[in-house]
Amino acid sequence: MSWVHVITPIVTTGFRVAALPAPNGCRVTNSQVKQGPASIESAVDEVLAAPGVVDSAIKAEEDGVQAVVIDCMLDPGLDAAREAVSIPVIGCGEAAMRAAGTNFAIVTVLQRQERAFADLARRYGMADRMIEIIGIGVPVLALESDRKIALAATIEGSRRAMERGAKSVVFGCTGMLGFADEVSSALHGLKVIDPLPNAITAAHEAIQNSQTTDKAVYPYPDAKPIVGFREWAALDALMRSQADD
Repeated sequence: MSWVHVITPIVTTGFRVAALPAPNGCRVTNSQVKQGPASIESAVDEVLAAPGVVDSAIKAEEDGVQAVVIDCMLDPGLDAAREAVSIPVIGCGEAAMRAAGTNFAIVTVLQRQERAFADLARRYGMADRMIEIIGIGVPVLALESDRKIALAATIEGSRRAMERGAKSVVFGCTGMLGFADEVSSALHGLKVIDPLPNAITAAHEAIQNSQTTDKAVYPYPDAKPIVGFREWAALDALMRSQADD
């Protein structure tokens, strides 16, 4: 039985209340960060979420977790978490783009995220595969409270992407969890990537293949003083242990 832990990098209580999808032979657990933003829709939000992501990844590895997933399409703290632990760290954004194939579009919550996703696609070497980024005009925290409106807007955004040549659509927010079946049913022939289940599967496969984080690429951070982060206990302990080595 593999063990994947999903880190939800926001502080909104009850954002993840339903059981998360788990592949056969995989245990999936979940936690939210204790300090950070209510939702992630900007670069500022990403920065605020990152310390909690790193702290949670360190704690997960200490508890025996075999791989972690960052529950956000913008991959906040992904490289930092990979430096902090040796177990695989899967970013929903990176994993989804790699699964999408060619001619994919991202259908996300807000158009303001267009620059962020364009930057991520370039970083992951996917810029030539991504044809469009479409915001549906529904904030992250309204995806569940206004689910009917959000789902209709996601279907319409995906339809626009398909009409403009997209062969697949990647949901630009893990808050769209569970929308895939209805979008696929409405738009026959369109491949739909629901990023959180996709990332959990990728993490499970990494465990099965005995993958670890390449510490030559993501070395542990050098020891140095840090100020103002004592509330992130695992992060503080990591820096102290590096100083002792």
